[in-house]
Amino acid sequence: MEARLQHFEDTAARQNGTLKRHETWRHEYASFPYLLGAPDDRLCSRFKDVFINQTELNSDAKIGPLPIGEEHDFMPKFTHLLEEYGLRTGGHPPSEVIAAARAPAVKYFENGEPIATKIFQGYAAPTTPFTVKYGRREFLEPMLRTGRLRICPASYYNDVSHNAAVKDDEIHRTFFIPTFRERLKGIHHMVFQGHRIEYGDDDIVVPVEAPDYFLLSLCDSIYYRMPTDFDADAALIIREPTKFAQRVISAFLARYSDWKPHYGPVTYYDPYRDYTKMRVHQMSKHFGYAYQREVRIVMEALRTPRQTLQPEFFDIGPMGDYAELLLA
Repeated sequence: MEARLQHFEDTAARQNGTLKRHETWRHEYASFPYLLGAPDDRLCSRFKDVFINQTELNSDAKIGPLPIGEEHDFMPKFTHLLEEYGLRTGGHPPSEVIAAARAPAVKYFENGEPIATKIFQGYAAPTTPFTVKYGRREFLEPMLRTGRLRICPASYYNDVSHNAAVKDDEIHRTFFIPTFRERLKGIHHMVFQGHRIEYGDDDIVVPVEAPDYFLLSLCDSIYYRMPTDFDADAALIIREPTKFAQRVISAFLARYSDWKPHYGPVTYYDPYRDYTKMRVHQMSKHFGYAYQREVRIVMEALRTPRQTLQPEFFDIGPMGDYAELLLA
């Protein structure tokens, strides 16, 4: 890796101090190879997360890379992974890693064209901000008609019965602090507040836990991969998202007043690089889910609940004047 770093610095010197874009990303990783020595399974998981987020399913039912410079730009991370795999394997990521990363894309075409092409065929999206609730027709129709909806505790989503797009441990967040410099020097522990912490041949794993809370998830726009990912055959377009959020929060607080609401877009963090990015635990998610562009309504308990949280049903009134349902 030191030789790799020297290579890019020599290249920059020959080019008046400049590097091509991909060379800049490679030089960046050679300067700080934060994945050096990370376990293979963690590297594989990161590759899959980056791969799925660097591609998009467009309205023509074609999969392609996202433009470089998007809000959640994954191409530098992808390049860093290629550098690390190059160091480990002398070439590309193993074939089984690539196959696992590509597997989700196959699902979109299992039954011909993605179901999203049927749901959104001929639909002109609102020109003002809106949110979308993807789901099953049998649930979204009564939600539109009467405003009856279900809000689940965050712990509900960490269930093996959910598919990969839905399943997530919303209570726990994990960060990794690279220790490659220390391990290269033969150091395999640290002392923190008088306590010796052994990390062996791994990085420092920092778990963060929050009490359970209530969560309602939405999307900030129309994305053609979402219906397949969420096993949905319908999409509820909410043209006045603030009005909807206010009604949900009001209905919740009318029943449980001692809770704190949060509403807005989710912050997606990189567990290896964004140690300070997570400001509100309940409004953050691992960057592997960044392609979902989630907007969420969260209800945080100000006092520890006496009982285990269970899904709750609320009625916020008919939504027909500010929402519409699209069906496959």
